[in-house]
Amino acid sequence: MGAKPTGWSRVSDLIAILRRRWKSGRYLSDHLAGADWSPVLLPINAPKATELLDRLGEITAWLERFESDSRDTGGRDRFTIEYRTLGGRTVGSNRLPARIRIDTFHDLCALLGTTNDTRSLEGLVAMTRDRLPGLVPWVIAHPLVTLANATVWPDVLATVEWIATHDAPHLYIRQIDVERVDTKFVEANRNLLSDLLAIVLPSHRFDAALPRHDFAGRYRFRRKPSYTRLRLLAPMDSALFAPGITELTLRTDELARQPPPGRAFIIENEVSYLAFPDVPGAIAIFGGGFGIDIVKAIDWLDDVEVIYWGDIDTHGLVMLSRLRARFPHVQSMLMDDATLMAHQAQWVAEPTPTDQPLLHLTGPEADLYRDLIEDRYGTHVRLEQERIRFSLVRSALWPLHGFLKSPTTTRFTIRPSAADSPEP
Repeated sequence: MGAKPTGWSRVSDLIAILRRRWKSGRYLSDHLAGADWSPVLLPINAPKATELLDRLGEITAWLERFESDSRDTGGRDRFTIEYRTLGGRTVGSNRLPARIRIDTFHDLCALLGTTNDTRSLEGLVAMTRDRLPGLVPWVIAHPLVTLANATVWPDVLATVEWIATHDAPHLYIRQIDVERVDTKFVEANRNLLSDLLAIVLPSHRFDAALPRHDFAGRYRFRRKPSYTRLRLLAPMDSALFAPGITELTLRTDELARQPPPGRAFIIENEVSYLAFPDVPGAIAIFGGGFGIDIVKAIDWLDDVEVIYWGDIDTHGLVMLSRLRARFPHVQSMLMDDATLMAHQAQWVAEPTPTDQPLLHLTGPEADLYRDLIEDRYGTHVRLEQERIRFSLVRSALWPLHGFLKSPTTTRFTIRPSAADSPEP
């Protein structure tokens, strides 16, 4: 059988308590700040007077072990033990440990094995004071974070110095010119760099409203540009499209500066985008899922007719709502219950439907969204846009300007915008 548990403190228990306190960083912060040292006192859970008679043998063994563990391999005391006397006429007086006392910071480091870490941190503080003294208070307040980054600290300081002395709005992160520093280094250390740059840079040099993971945006570096892919749906007079060119991929910011077309179709599915019929004076923009947010930067979409076509499922309606939040006049195409019911043989299951509130759907669209959420048509019903008969795509376009010579008899109208139909 194992030894009966006593609940009496072991030296290892007390060291564990001190190590947890050390991990708060408070001892290091006080040391680096030059604060006066107050001895650390830690009570010992020792035997009670009532246990002396019945458990004297256990108590003697515990005391011998405790006092042995309180000394290092050279026989030197690791801390001071303060005793108290217990007992009486029956068992006599017994001197038992009451608490330990650690008289100096260096004694605490020796006990916890943190002397080398402390020396390393003192060196990092000296380095920081020499190069960027304004960061010393941060280091004192975050000693363990600094210590955890000891191997990269010189390069972190060099990066902060470089950014502070260069005009970031005209540069990509790739252009930071510091030895051993590249874009991977910045990405790996962006949270630490963000904390330090927020101290060093004047307020106009960064945008505190942006999250730290958007390092380029927060510290006003040039972001990687977004791109928009588009097709010309019929010949038009445009400097963008030389004769024979029907499709381009342009930087979105540069596209936003071009003359607008008369109408823009935003189409989610790539094959549907590529096969979309000719429409005079119009372009097709490939939406590509939630990358649709990219087109929000094209301001001239405010002034042209915008028609969105996506899947009939909960996420397709989410994307429609998000697009309409930016462009209230957006119309939807072939995203209604009539189109859904006409293609029951093509239904599939939506893998991960959503039920988030959508604020920018028309009444019929909102009804369709509710019906999909509530599984009115079946479990997680989804109609992908590439499964819709192509003749119905042509029919849906006929009412726009009547440009098709032989429309089919079945027509699906384009839904009005949310601006024309109140939300439920």
